[in-house]
Formats: sequence, structure tokens, C-alpha cells
Amino acid sequence: MTKACKVSLLAALALLFSAAPAALADTATLTLTSAGSNVADGVYVGPYTATIAGTPGSVQVICDDYTHDSYVGETWTANVSSFPGLSNVRFTGGSETQNYDEVAYLANLLFNLGGTDNAQADALQFAIWDIFDPSAIATSTCFGINAYDCVNYWLNQAGTQTYYAGEFSNILIYTPQTTGNPQEFIVRTPEPGTLLLLIMGLVGLFLLNGVKSGKISLARASKAC
Repeated sequence: MTKACKVSLLAALALLFSAAPAALADTATLTLTSAGSNVADGVYVGPYTATIAGTPGSVQVICDDYTHDSYVGETWTANVSSFPGLSNVRFTGGSETQNYDEVAYLANLLFNLGGTDNAQADALQFAIWDIFDPSAIATSTCFGINAYDCVNYWLNQAGTQTYYAGEFSNILIYTPQTTGNPQEFIVRTPEPGTLLLLIMGLVGLFLLNGVKSGKISLARASKAC
């Protein structure tokens, strides 16, 4: 592989890793850029959109904190926690591990909806809020005609799951350094396996490009790298 090809590969890999929020960062600066358009019971329902300093583009975020407020355009510094440590989270106590496991489980489902089902998104969002603030909404509240559109359905689902170590390694929690506003948010990063597949794909593309252009031979591909 030529020097130019190596440089291009390194640049692509650097861009790939920088595209996801840094899992090893202790703190991060967030700006809430959009609350979306889905409103239920008088409040905006996630996922919302934010920017994280040092991360290109925007990321989706989900709020787990009904008690406090955040505003579009607001910027703040947050402590970053990951599973299973949960070292800087806002809602602590004897059940914090179970509670955050349930929040992460529901947040993954809400992320996966991709804005395709507002009624289910409403139920999932209020179930997340209800875990830390039962006054958020009555658990019997439903936003549609199906069971999975009801808050209590998802609380029961989250509470009866068996969670295992490493299950939420792709979930980061951004907790404001202040004790009041703004809110705590959940961010999902690419799975390690997904990143590995992307890296392997990039390497394969660059090797193939080198072979087709006559810059390297298949026999020397591994050595040239």
C-alpha cells in the first residue's frame, strides 16, 4: 500500500471513531439543538437532537429526567457515565443499577423506533420518566389502542427483564454538573462489533483499490499495510 493510501486509510479511521461520542471522556459539552415535533401530555417526547463538542454532526438523545428542564439552544457541561460503573449519574440509591438498566432497555427501544410510531414513543418516553419520577404521568395512561402504547406495559416489560453485564456497553449517560437544570440525557453509541465491521470494510476497500490500481500485489498486501 502506498504512503498516500495509508494516509487516506488513517484519515478515514479517524473520522469513523470521531463520529461517535467518546466513550472514554469524563466530561462533555452538550448543546440541545432540537426537541422534535412529537408532543404528548403537553411536553416534547424524545428522541431529541443535540451536538456534543468534539463529535461531528448531531446525535440523538433521550431524556430520563422529568423533574428538571432543558431548552433548545442551551449549552452545558456534563459528566459522562457508562455501564456498569454509573459513576456520575444523577439518580443514585440502592436501586440505581436496576433503574438505569431499565432506562437503557427502554431507551434502546425508543431509539429503534426512528420516529415511526408516535403513540409507542410517547408510552416509552413516559415510562422512562416514570422510573425516576413516578409523578410524571399515571402508569395506566395510554396513547393508543394497543397494549404497547401504554406506559404501564413498558414499565412491566423493563422490570421483568434479566439484564447481563455488558448489555448496555453502547449507552452513555450525560449528567449535568449542576444540581438543578438542565436534564440528564441518554446517548447511544455504535456497538463495538459494528465499529469493527466498518473498520474491516474500510481496510478491505483500500486494499482492493490498491490492487486494482497496480500499487500493491495480493501477495504483499498484508506486509504493505
